[in-house]
Amino acid sequence: MTPGAPRRQVLNGVVIHRVRYAPRRLETLAATGSMYREARGIKALLALPMLISMFVTALRSARGSKHRTVVYGHWWVPGGLVAVLVSRCVKSPSVVHLHGSDAFIVRNAPLRALARLVLRKADERLAVSSELADWGSELCNKPFEVLSMPVVVDRSLKPTPVPEDGFVLAVGRLVDEKGFDVLIEALGSLPQHRRPEVVIVGVGPNRQALLEQATKAEVSLHLPGAVAPSELAMWYQRARIVAVPSRREGFGLVAAEAAAAGRAVVGTSVGAIPQIIESESSGLIVQPDDVEAFATALDKVDPQWGVNGPQRVAHLDPVIHGQFVRRLCDNLYAQRTRLA
Repeated sequence: MTPGAPRRQVLNGVVIHRVRYAPRRLETLAATGSMYREARGIKALLALPMLISMFVTALRSARGSKHRTVVYGHWWVPGGLVAVLVSRCVKSPSVVHLHGSDAFIVRNAPLRALARLVLRKADERLAVSSELADWGSELCNKPFEVLSMPVVVDRSLKPTPVPEDGFVLAVGRLVDEKGFDVLIEALGSLPQHRRPEVVIVGVGPNRQALLEQATKAEVSLHLPGAVAPSELAMWYQRARIVAVPSRREGFGLVAAEAAAAGRAVVGTSVGAIPQIIESESSGLIVQPDDVEAFATALDKVDPQWGVNGPQRVAHLDPVIHGQFVRRLCDNLYAQRTRLA
C-alpha cells in the first residue's frame, strides 16, 4: 500500500482495495514498483503478512461478488500465488501474468519450485513479452500467451515535430539494471562536437554516481528527478531521440511511450523492446552492455524515424488490451462450463 493512499478507491469505475499489512511507514514493499529490491533484509519478514492480507481481501471480494469472477494475479508472486489460492477456494478460473521482475527473483531451487507450481496451477498464463513467455513456458511446461502492458497515451503525448536542438532523453529509476551508466559512457566516447545533452528523468540510488561519471566523461547531464505523469509528455516532446539502455526489462514501457510520442528509440534487445522498435525504421536495437554499439547507434539513428513509432504501438491501446482480457475471461468460463 502506498503511504497516504486511501484503503478503498474507485478509479475509472474500478474499485481498488489496498491491503494493510504493517504500520503505514513500513508499507513500502509495493510502493516503488520494485518489490524484489524492497523485500530484502529485515523487510523480507513483511512479505508473509502482506500475502495473508492480500489473500483475505481477495477471498472476501470474490465471495461477495454477484458476478462471474476471474482471479487475476500480476507477477507470479505475490499476485499469482494469491490468485491461484483464492481461485481454488471460490472455484473460479485464475490468470497469472508475468512482468519480468518476478522471473528475475527465481534464483534458487525453492523459489523455482514455487514459481513452477503457481504457473502450473493457473488456468491461464500470460507474459508481457515473448522473451518472458518463453521463460515461463520452459519453467512450467505449459503454454503462455503474450499480452503486453497497455500504453495509456495522454492527448499531450501525440507525435510532434522533432526539435533540432533536442536532447537525448532517458526515463527510469536510477539503478544499475537501467544501464544509464552505459548511456553516459557511450556519449562520452563520441567526438565532443557530436555529444548531445542527456536528460534522465527519475530518482534512485545511482544519482550521485551518474553525475560524477558524466563530469569525468565531459557529458552534459541533467537529472530533473521525479516527474509527474502529466508532465512526462513534455519531456518526450522536447527530446530529439529516446535512449533505453536497459540491462533487463520485463516489457519496456519507456520505449513504447517514446514510440507513441513519435520519437526514434535507441534501445537494447531485452524484454519486448525488439517487438516495440523496428530497427532502422523506428529506431535501433543493440545488445545490452555494449558501449561501443550503443555509441554508434546514438550517432547513426535518424530522429525522423520516430514518425514510424505510433503505428508500432497502436495495438497497445488500453481498449484493445481490455478486449483481449474480456475474451480471455469469457473463454475460461466457457471451458469450465464444458468441463462441468
